[in-house]
Amino acid sequence: MLLEKLKSQGIAEALEAIGYDCEKIFGGLSPATEELYASYSWRKLACSVEGIRSAYVVHAVPSEEQLAAGRPWEEWFFQFDKPEHHVLFLEKREFCDQEIFIPEDDQDHPQEACGRNWYYFCDTESYPYFAEQK
Repeated sequence: MLLEKLKSQGIAEALEAIGYDCEKIFGGLSPATEELYASYSWRKLACSVEGIRSAYVVHAVPSEEQLAAGRPWEEWFFQFDKPEHHVLFLEKREFCDQEIFIPEDDQDHPQEACGRNWYYFCDTESYPYFAEQK
């Protein structure tokens, strides 16, 4: 279900083009986790931040209702040849060691992320936050 969505939207190809293995990252999810991530809006957005491989980032954007329920926004990219998977929350979590305010007029992030303060951490495994592989 999720892999088919990512393939049909060109997201799987975009992730693989920058160095991620979609089958490995998204292939072993439980049906409930697949359904959750299939409900997210997936986007490949241009990014002007220095060192971003291929000048784009792939975002998994939850709905406003999902954000209000504590679901994270996630982004995958390579920066300076290092894989980065950021998991961002609107409310501070004990494991979030970084914070960022994304201005309203920001062009490098989804519009839903702009004008907000985010708490996040960089996941070194690159699996979706709710994946069972962790």
